[in-house]
Amino acid sequence: MTGVDSNQSHAFPVSARPLGLGRNSLNTSAVATMDSRILKYFPFGGVKRLDVVAEFFNLFNSANVSQINPVFGSGLTPIPGFRQPIAGTGARQIQFSLDFEFLR
Repeated sequence: MTGVDSNQSHAFPVSARPLGLGRNSLNTSAVATMDSRILKYFPFGGVKRLDVVAEFFNLFNSANVSQINPVFGSGLTPIPGFRQPIAGTGARQIQFSLDFEFLR
């Protein structure tokens, strides 16, 4: 029977599978992301330097699904939102920094 906690785990709906759905069948799609870092050194005298850094996270701004709706609903017909994305990974981020270092 679907839509009930058939194995009495009290963790419905995540661990109680509806009929017709195999184990681990609620997988998300593959994740595609690219991070990059650009670093430029500028020397200041013998033991000092300035580092200029630019970091890019999810450079191509790929939309990645991190969670799907696991709620099947009651009965034999799933609710409209079943297996639909409900959360995603972060959008592109760019971070700049300046580091002044004293070298030995």
